[in-house]
Amino acid sequence: MRHALTVAFFLAASCVANAQSIGPHSALAREHPDLQKLFNEYRIYAPAFEKYAHRQGFRKPVEQLATVVHEMVHVASARHQGFFIHGTFYEPYVAASAWPRLSNRDVMPQMLLPEKGLMHSVYMAATPDNRLGNIIDELNAYAHVMPFVCRHERESAEKQVRNVVGLLHIVEAYLRVARIVSPGEYAALLANRASAGAIATITQNAWSALAGCGLPRAMVPRSETEAFLARLG
Repeated sequence: MRHALTVAFFLAASCVANAQSIGPHSALAREHPDLQKLFNEYRIYAPAFEKYAHRQGFRKPVEQLATVVHEMVHVASARHQGFFIHGTFYEPYVAASAWPRLSNRDVMPQMLLPEKGLMHSVYMAATPDNRLGNIIDELNAYAHVMPFVCRHERESAEKQVRNVVGLLHIVEAYLRVARIVSPGEYAALLANRASAGAIATITQNAWSALAGCGLPRAMVPRSETEAFLARLG
């Protein structure tokens, strides 16, 4: 999977502009004013998040700024108890009552081979008690910053693409396992318009971000999610 993803991504890399010459913050302010506003609001956290980004291997200027903003999306969402989506906060957030009781611990053993990668072996293993709401939260943060990295630092963008694809695989696994193993909770999730709406909005934003980065539609995990969204009516 990784080799295929790498080839497909870099075949499209020539379509992505590299504009580091204007400076990452200037580019962010010009292209994503909502994210620059978020950065300004939570600037106090920037030094700590820069160190975190460095430890995680996000060390080039654009990917480091993107990682800082990614973490600020989490902070703002938690503070407002709503998913930050382009400057607006959407409920529900990660409250247990809003999501199926399945956790990473439950879903990991039932993931299919194509769904397994770094996000499965590293992220899920490190957060066994996280649930679908947490996965959607992580996907939302990546979907906000990935287009910025793809546009301005294409040599760093593969990490973003890989992680978003990995998170979409996890969403697929959660929905499949819920549908088969916990049909009552699956039905309750369908009936919860706020939670289902968050899945719809955030996964579609992630699909759009991947398309903007040049990843072919066929390589984007979506079949289980599309079936779920179709059942919403």
